Amino acid sequence: MEKEINLKNLFAVIRRRKWVIIVVTLTIMLVGAIYSIFLKTPVYTSSTRILIQANNESMNTLKVLVNEPVVMEKVAAELNINRPASALSGQISTENVQGSQVVKINVVDKDPVMAAKIANVTAAVYKKEAASILNFNSVSILTEATEHKYSVPININHIKTIMTAFIVGLLLSVGFVFLLDSLDDTIKSERAIEKLLDIPTLGSISKINERSMIDKYSEKKFISLGRLGKWFSNTEEKETKERKKA
Repeated sequence: MEKEINLKNLFAVIRRRKWVIIVVTLTIMLVGAIYSIFLKTPVYTSSTRILIQANNESMNTLKVLVNEPVVMEKVAAELNINRPASALSGQISTENVQGSQVVKINVVDKDPVMAAKIANVTAAVYKKEAASILNFNSVSILTEATEHKYSVPININHIKTIMTAFIVGLLLSVGFVFLLDSLDDTIKSERAIEKLLDIPTLGSISKINERSMIDKYSEKKFISLGRLGKWFSNTEEKETKERKKA
């Protein structure tokens, strides 16, 4: 059976299963909030600035030396941390500050204090190794990283995570609702009956609730036959008692 698609039908589908959308969206929002607050590992960043007085060709070589194993192994040994050179190198990146000779050594770590220590030790070890390996002595440490125990993590944003979870939950719940509707073959409209039976519909009867049976002309409630019979029985019983008393 072909399904007629229009905006009215789409809104009707959403309205019929609005509680599915609400429950699924709130559930995914709750999961996102729990993940962001309790499960996501915070990552902190710290940086040290050094001055490398070299031309552009030498600068690229000097920057590469920062992440080399010869530097990383000595940094790990000086900090007394059990990390391979490749893992430590993955935590460190370098960048030129506005195209100048100032190079920023950035470090990310789960511990903000350790991130600052790694940045400072890396700058000091790099200065020594540049002079020892490349015979380059024009490296100066401009600004050391500051150790802040209560730094703000760079990968935690509870509001952004919850809003993202809300959007994802809304999209998934609406898609799930339309999937349920596509699998539902029940007849929901006069148009569907006409297409199925190839006969015109003369009218429709809306859902009737006994408490809401009101005559739209007289604005009086109808009395069901069962209630009417009970009323007559009570009336006759009352009249019989009054005759016996008389």
